[in-house]
Amino acid sequence: MKFTKVQTEDVIKQFLDKENGLNEVLEMVINSLMVSEREVYLSSNKGVTKGNGYRKGQVFGRGRELELRIPRDRLGQFYPTILSLLRDQDAQIDELSFCLYSKGLTTRQVGEVLEVIYGRHYCKSKISAINTSFYEQMQSWRERALESFYPVIYIDAIHLKVKRDTVANEAFYIILGLKEDFTREVIGLVNIPTESASGWQSVLEGLKQRGLQEVELIVSDGLKALEDAVSLVFPKTTHQKCTVHLMRNVLAKVRSQHKKEVAYDFKQVLNPDQKDYNMKQALKQLNEFTHKWGKLYAHIKKLPDKQDINYYFNYLNYNHKIRRMIYTTNWIERFNKDCKRTTKIRNSFPSPEAALALITSVAIDKSEKKYTYPIHNFKFEPKFVRHDY
Repeated sequence: MKFTKVQTEDVIKQFLDKENGLNEVLEMVINSLMVSEREVYLSSNKGVTKGNGYRKGQVFGRGRELELRIPRDRLGQFYPTILSLLRDQDAQIDELSFCLYSKGLTTRQVGEVLEVIYGRHYCKSKISAINTSFYEQMQSWRERALESFYPVIYIDAIHLKVKRDTVANEAFYIILGLKEDFTREVIGLVNIPTESASGWQSVLEGLKQRGLQEVELIVSDGLKALEDAVSLVFPKTTHQKCTVHLMRNVLAKVRSQHKKEVAYDFKQVLNPDQKDYNMKQALKQLNEFTHKWGKLYAHIKKLPDKQDINYYFNYLNYNHKIRRMIYTTNWIERFNKDCKRTTKIRNSFPSPEAALALITSVAIDKSEKKYTYPIHNFKFEPKFVRHDY
């Protein structure tokens, strides 16, 4: 029996008027397309293979899954093109799910968004299952092999609330690397509940296990005893401590009416832009600074006697055109701010893995976009060329 186009439209309308009618029509159309496609396939492979019944399958429809009858051939080589197109939707949903999760939404909120878009409710367990596969991808990215030489690495930690048995702040160690082509990438993301010099030693050793052999310069904050950890793992590497952290510590114990002048005088000690300025001159300027202000503030008077004071002036051993990029941890702190911007809508994370996943997604995004642009001023520093030890 043959129907005219109008008659066919009328029959379809009768189905569409029924409850779940749209889904029934979709099932019939997709099933018919697959059968027709198999007929074409078998005719072009006559004598090679034959039809072999059907198998069940599901794809997303309007508000529920569609039950499909997927035709097979005896050799198991036939796969409907329409089914491939529909399967792409699964991948898109998975990608959207994790993208939303990586922007800080909870699994419940992700499910609500997907329901609005696809007309189907996604339970927390379904979203969690999707995210589990992405956790594995994120872990694989964090454990990838590294280049053997990085001219500079910046290290810092952020603290986020995560749940183990209870909710508490935990440290997430982050390492940003400058590559030989002067682009950047995040090369390390590790969760250790507390930040310590021994923790950093373990994290740096992990970088070596992934292939990193040589670093010219490590830039860090002023964490106590960190210089010892760095020297144990990379004994030939120069260590620069953040001058901004040092200035903050100086100004924290100064009266408000003196802060502006003290800050100005301390900047004259640092003086990163003067081409011929060196560490010897800086330490002399520091003594003059402490002579002026040490009479009023005991902590300033003790500055020259700090055990690690020289680590704050190692930037002066490098070309003046790059000193502002290596005498602070500003670069990695900007990355930390981007992470916190993503995580701030969460009061806490259900697990350390969930927090790591969000931080990793930010790191991948940065490494694939902003960090792909080289910082050309680094070419003026010959020490950032690989050494032959």
